[in-house]
Amino acid sequence: MGNEFLLDAGKLRELSKDILRHDVLANISQYNEQMTLSQVVRFFERNGLAFTNTMIQNYVRVGVVPPPVEKRYYTKNHLILLTLIHHLKEIYSLDDIKRLIQPVAKDANTFDDDLIDMAALYKIYEELYREAIDDWGRDLPALVEKVRERVDKSGGVSEAEKETVYFFVTVLTLMVQSIAAKQLARLMLDSFAGE
Repeated sequence: MGNEFLLDAGKLRELSKDILRHDVLANISQYNEQMTLSQVVRFFERNGLAFTNTMIQNYVRVGVVPPPVEKRYYTKNHLILLTLIHHLKEIYSLDDIKRLIQPVAKDANTFDDDLIDMAALYKIYEELYREAIDDWGRDLPALVEKVRERVDKSGGVSEAEKETVYFFVTVLTLMVQSIAAKQLARLMLDSFAGE
């Protein structure tokens, strides 16, 4: 598959849709309210998310996830929070995630005092996630065009190598955008914690 194929506007829209196909948001509606730790791990495996007993126990130990009910059972709220953590861990450290969750979770040992219901939070997250993917599909062709114009204006790239350079600079730009978004999020967390 050539780089020019990957930078085609239609192909970029398809790639953005593939994110939703490959990134399975756990199907929380299948959840049974009385799940043990091993059942939770199997639930996530069936939904394409990799969790281990040790990972979940560590999240509880460090206070990112409340302990199981009656020291044994995980609720729908646990699954929602674990799903969010799974997504956030792709970019953020566990400390960053904990700092993000603390203001709305209040007491790390319970979901009872959360500022927002976990199901409502998950619904908002899922909607915003899908909208972000749709936005990329719409905006990526314009980004590629901007990259092409700048590379062409810079000169010094042979016609034979332009598609490779366009591809590299486009991917680099997406990486820079994710770095900038991460830095902004960290500054916002720092600012909020400093208040």
